[in-house]
Amino acid sequence: MKRLIVLLIVLAGGLAAAAFAVASNAAMVNGVAISQDQVSSDLTAIAHSSDYQCFLNAEELVGTGGKTGLPPIDGVGQPTGSGAHPTVTASFASNYLDTLIGHQLVLELAAKQHVHVNPSDLTAAHTELLGQMTAILQDVAGTKYACGTGSLALTAANVLATMPTSFVDRTLQFDATVSMFEEQEAGVGSSAADLENYFTAHSSSFDTTCFTVAEYTSASAAQAAAAAVSSGTPFAQVAAQVAGGGPQGCDILYGISSSLPAGSNIQNLPLGTVSSPIAVNSNYLLIQITKRTPTPFAQAKSEVQAAVQNAGANKARSVINAAEKTAAISVDQRYGQWTPAKAQVIPPSSPLPGDVLNAVVDSPGTGTGQTP
Repeated sequence: MKRLIVLLIVLAGGLAAAAFAVASNAAMVNGVAISQDQVSSDLTAIAHSSDYQCFLNAEELVGTGGKTGLPPIDGVGQPTGSGAHPTVTASFASNYLDTLIGHQLVLELAAKQHVHVNPSDLTAAHTELLGQMTAILQDVAGTKYACGTGSLALTAANVLATMPTSFVDRTLQFDATVSMFEEQEAGVGSSAADLENYFTAHSSSFDTTCFTVAEYTSASAAQAAAAAVSSGTPFAQVAAQVAGGGPQGCDILYGISSSLPAGSNIQNLPLGTVSSPIAVNSNYLLIQITKRTPTPFAQAKSEVQAAVQNAGANKARSVINAAEKTAAISVDQRYGQWTPAKAQVIPPSSPLPGDVLNAVVDSPGTGTGQTP
């Protein structure tokens, strides 16, 4: 998954109006304007798509390990479910503007490296985005945060279809640019020849690999199963004793290894050997590779691109963070204030209780029941 993208597009919440009718810029980034109209248009589109909001909430939950979700979007005086969205919360608006600032900086950095996105890059970005969204929606399926239920469960395509074409196109342009920027920062490059050279140097990492898996709810149970294999019981027999265990089919090795925690080192697991227990969330996996065969570059190209992008992700993030702290950025005060030290837009502060007229009427539990 593209963690950088998730980092840049996750939103947070607070309190105030966002859909301003004033023709001005929401922010300036190194002399480039982010228009008020663009921010308002995006916020309106998000506010009117409960499906996209559900996805964003799922993305936040997955990205934070379930610690936080998307805060309320509707602002002051907005009854939930009424359909109209005259306002959104201040932190939602300011953090979305922070998102757009981050996007603009990435586009500038990529332009300096002469990164140019072509139609095939956009097609690849669309496929990758759908894959990322699908994985997130699947992660929350069966929980109270699921987007749709049963036969009505949302797909990634359903979610994107609720957003304006212009919004989706800009998202794909950014995603494709980030991917190519990471490939450049990895020191590999983005051309087909660059990727094929990387593939040639790391071909074993992209072998087509058949594997067997057993999943346990405790480390002790996984260790007991591994001990049984060491004592001579075939792993296929051991794996078949747990729900969902046994042969899992075949896939490109990089795709398997990149989905596991760092340090699992599955790419170096000898053929026919059972791994040590691998902690994944609250469960423990035992994995055995039963077959490995070379994969042609054409078949492995998407995994090669993912590997190169991951190799450059940390450096790209460092470059972006440094650019955020040194860029000339100004923000319309209604969205908050740009803080270079934190490289983020800080939303406007709520008034102190003593500054609020008729605080008793405005306090929770009195008056109309709307948020003051």
